[in-house]
This record gives sequence, structure tokens and C-alpha cells, in this order.
Amino acid sequence: MTISAALTLGAFCLFATACGPKDQASASQAPNDTNSASIELLLTEAPANALSVASARAQAKPGEPIHVRGQIGGTRAPFVDGYAGFVLADPEIEFCNETGDDHCTTPWDACCEDPDKLKAMRVSVQFVDANGIPIQQDLKSSIGLMEQDHVTVIGTVAETSTASNVIIHATGLYK
Repeated sequence: MTISAALTLGAFCLFATACGPKDQASASQAPNDTNSASIELLLTEAPANALSVASARAQAKPGEPIHVRGQIGGTRAPFVDGYAGFVLADPEIEFCNETGDDHCTTPWDACCEDPDKLKAMRVSVQFVDANGIPIQQDLKSSIGLMEQDHVTVIGTVAETSTASNVIIHATGLYK
């Protein structure tokens, strides 16, 4: 199985578990890679003309460049184990802590939202190198990304994207 296919399958599994039982432990973090590639991906300015996730999904065409803004989450485990990637949810999605549910241990999964609305308002983000190979790095420990962070990514819509599973091959991040 190719890395791209594995990551696509992994992203699908992440989406499918968005509102799983609350007593499960969150996904473990991958060991920190000594490669500093993800740090080089940080942008110093917010990209102009960034689309919301919902708008990006409506306009996404495989192979085309895209700028997307949103909030990390929309699933129980939004970060991809072992790789620089995450699920990005539309800013309109309300996370559980934003709805007054202070008892939710994983508010970033947005399980308080309508599941169909949630599926239509998130994308997978995979950070890739110049050859299109996913970067093996833990973004939480290397650059301090966390669930619910607001970010903007630049990249290209992956050739394997479909209307129901949009994947952004990111080359830059503004947080």
C-alpha cells in the first residue's frame, strides 16, 4: 500500500471516529523526527484569499493550488500518527466547549454538531515535501500545534481527492 493510500485510509478512519465513545484514550503521539522540515513550513504572514473549509470543499479541484483556513478538529483524533497531517474543520463548526458543554473531554471532535454537517465541513491536510512525500513528523511536539488551533494552510488539492474526501497536500502553515 502506498503512503498516499495509507494516509487517505487513515484520514477516512479519523473521520469515521469523530464521535466515538468518550472514554477511549486519545491517539498516541508519534516520536519526534529529527528532520526539521515542518518548522520550515511555517509562514510568517497569513496567506491572502484563504477560503473557509466549506468553500474550499465546494471549489476544490484535484491538482489546483488552494489556501484554506479553519480549526484543527472535527474528529476525535485530528492529528495523523507519525506524519505531519491533521483534520481541518470549518470555522462555522461549533466545538463542544463553545456550546456550553464543559463536561466534554474531547471538545475538538465537535460531536455536538450534526454529523452530516460535520462531514461536509472538514478536509484532510497532509504536509508533503518537494517530491510529494508525506513528512514524517509530529506537529504537536515540533511546532506546538494543538487541537482547536486556528490555522491557514497553503498547498495543492491532492489528485486522489474526491467530493466526499478532500485532501490538501500542504506546503505551508500559518498559525
